[in-house]
Amino acid sequence: MHKQNTTTKHTGLAIAIAWPETYCKQAGYFPDNILNFIGIAKHHYYKVGHAALVLVNVENGYCSYFDFGRYHTPWQTGRARSVHTDPLLKIHTCAKFNKAGSEIINFNEILTELQLNPECHGEGAIHASYGRIDYEKSLAKAYWFQEKSPFAYGPFRYKGSNCSRFVNDCLVAGKPNLWSLVKLRLLVPLTPTTLNNVHAFNHKTIIPKLQKNVPFCPLPLPNKQFLKTTLPQPERATNIPHDAQWLSGEGCGSWFHLKATDNDFEITRYNANGALEFNGKYRLASENSFNILVPFQVTYLSHFEKVSVVQNTKSFEFSNCNHFVLAI
Repeated sequence: MHKQNTTTKHTGLAIAIAWPETYCKQAGYFPDNILNFIGIAKHHYYKVGHAALVLVNVENGYCSYFDFGRYHTPWQTGRARSVHTDPLLKIHTCAKFNKAGSEIINFNEILTELQLNPECHGEGAIHASYGRIDYEKSLAKAYWFQEKSPFAYGPFRYKGSNCSRFVNDCLVAGKPNLWSLVKLRLLVPLTPTTLNNVHAFNHKTIIPKLQKNVPFCPLPLPNKQFLKTTLPQPERATNIPHDAQWLSGEGCGSWFHLKATDNDFEITRYNANGALEFNGKYRLASENSFNILVPFQVTYLSHFEKVSVVQNTKSFEFSNCNHFVLAI
């Protein structure tokens, strides 16, 4: 693979991504009712879109997807996701560069893969652009968010974040060129937006909706209590074990199943429809005595790298034995 010409500062590429047609549930603070009343929100949902980030390693073309949202987190909180926490976010397409190393020649192919992946939670057309950044610094910032999750969710929450703020912070951490930095930090309407991040770079591209699913459209809520809690437990699909437990956030939830093996534990996660999301071997990260035959509750945070449970008021954390092996 052709090695891109880089400077000491710009060691990689960042792809800023937006699905501006995506509806998002209200963040749950005082302006929501007013904005819903005057019509800016539709049945307590905002059409603010979803933002994501792909960091491209120019040494090997490997593409790493990151986003932020209310996935398997407590009410009013969100977390950063990547292939290490949610394996189905793996990008299989590697970036290819022109002879000068200045452009991604298969940019549309990368975006098409994302458009066809329902785990990205984007709706409608995808908008994207890319530019040079300090790869290591952007990557470190994204993993810092992942390590410190969950955060308070919202565009204006103090020490909080949402998808657009997360992407903006990771891009700024990568120290892009001056004009891109000005757009990311100064040309912002109150708070970063999905398209604000995309407009900060060149090579802008739009790919239309490719999935065949019916677009989500907010309907009147029969029970406003839904606004103050996470997603309710759905009907259990026939292939989901009877003792699997439902854990959700406001944007996504899954079924977790724990099974004891000879020396470790096998943990499997299914989506609401019963499709496999991941399966792996886990070990207790502490010396506390956990008995799988005694009732326990899967709790936050739980994802591919680690799964948290509570038993008899004691907290236990199961760590993936080898999170680089995606058993899917």
